[in-house]
Amino acid sequence: MAVAVASIVQESNDFSPLRTHYEDLDFVFGKAVIVRHQNALTEMGGFLSVLSQARRKTIPLCAGWAVSGGRMLHRDFRRVREEFTHQLMELQKPEGLLLALHGAQTAGSEPDVAGALLAIARERLGQKIPIVATLDLHANVTRRMMNSATALIAYKTYPHIDLFETGRRAADLLLRILAGEMKPVMTYRKIPMIVPAENMQTTSGPFARLMRQAEKLEQRMHDHYISILGVQPWLDVPEMGCSVIAVGSGDTERLQRQVDGLAQTFWHSRSQFDVELTSVEEAIREARRGEGPVVISEPSDSTGSGSPGDGTGVLKVLLDLCQDIPAAIFIVDPIVVRRAIAVGVGNTLKTSVGGRIDRKRTRPVFITARVRLVSDGCWTPQARGYSTGIETCMGRAAVLEIGKIRLLVAERSTMTVDPELYRSHGIEPHRMRIIVVKSPNGFRAAYEAIAKQIFLVDTPGVSTPRLNTLPFRHVPRPIYPLDLETRFGRSSD
Repeated sequence: MAVAVASIVQESNDFSPLRTHYEDLDFVFGKAVIVRHQNALTEMGGFLSVLSQARRKTIPLCAGWAVSGGRMLHRDFRRVREEFTHQLMELQKPEGLLLALHGAQTAGSEPDVAGALLAIARERLGQKIPIVATLDLHANVTRRMMNSATALIAYKTYPHIDLFETGRRAADLLLRILAGEMKPVMTYRKIPMIVPAENMQTTSGPFARLMRQAEKLEQRMHDHYISILGVQPWLDVPEMGCSVIAVGSGDTERLQRQVDGLAQTFWHSRSQFDVELTSVEEAIREARRGEGPVVISEPSDSTGSGSPGDGTGVLKVLLDLCQDIPAAIFIVDPIVVRRAIAVGVGNTLKTSVGGRIDRKRTRPVFITARVRLVSDGCWTPQARGYSTGIETCMGRAAVLEIGKIRLLVAERSTMTVDPELYRSHGIEPHRMRIIVVKSPNGFRAAYEAIAKQIFLVDTPGVSTPRLNTLPFRHVPRPIYPLDLETRFGRSSD
């Protein structure tokens, strides 16, 4: 008897022009899962840590992770589904399954990838074998997920710095179930609400207060695991909405009352998540006046939110106003990377850049630059958070020098929340007056400690916090803030 472990993690943005392919997940199977994740600060790393300490035999099935993007193509998800099913069919009945998911992944005509994978696992393993799954706190919880899993455990931090700890909590819970120490029940409550990610940090503000309330409940109620899920706001799916989950033992009705109370508190704080954005011009002028580094966040083109990363809203203003001060910015443009490699290091490149993927919301800008560096685009995140310690590759990359601006251009998208992205390409963030990140919130974990100022700027893009500007078609209506008259509570059940 052994515990099976698997990890299939990606977040989708249904408004993104990108499409996710099977290869983007960079799957490994069998023993290669352990090689990649042993001692890594990931959910899988947490699984392996607990199981190793408990001297439990482990059966690694698969592990795949991809940077956020648009919906996975149907044929590629079919391949993921078939390979996951095959892995489960090859298993002799395990004691249990630990499964790391995101909870906000979509594919082709499948609006609920996590639910689909959990349903496959439940069908193959039967009703008696416990399945404990981890989720991002931006997961969109569905009935199928709830019906298929024995327990769902979500991150407690945003920026996400507790992936490893979440994996450990899930593995600890599974071992307690297997030992007969706990017979879990699980309840949840959906909330007809979407909130922007920019004010969802768990260190301060409305979401932090909600998390502290949940922690007090966990401490007061023995054997309880409470998850509050703010949902990824760029999903256009039928069961869309924030939610609260509780896993516990004993009185289901009492557990449901606690869930309902937290859901009500979340609902009543909805307006506190509203975002104030600054114009790019104002943010850059303020940065010029003071000391650096100043972090300029462009959430609407967040690569960690499924945007293409080719938006030029900040780049254009930097070129107009800031070629005389040190600044670092990242952009996705495979054509420019190829041209930079062809021109060669030390030579001059004249080209348009950006605006090639999301052509509806951004335009290319023309640059004259010196090619400073070219690379294979592989780097290893160091800050706690996403894939810490695991090499990630963004295709080939080039650093272009435009006055004192350092423009890092890559063939493919990558997370921009870790200063190591820039450092690995010869750009030291501490020496920059301006650092541009394409992220609504995740950058705070690594950058708040060094930033003299932080500005969230207003540019067009598919991960904009201006949710009313997006063409939602499939979400349940009414839903806040798309419908300001939305009601929630026992009287509107």
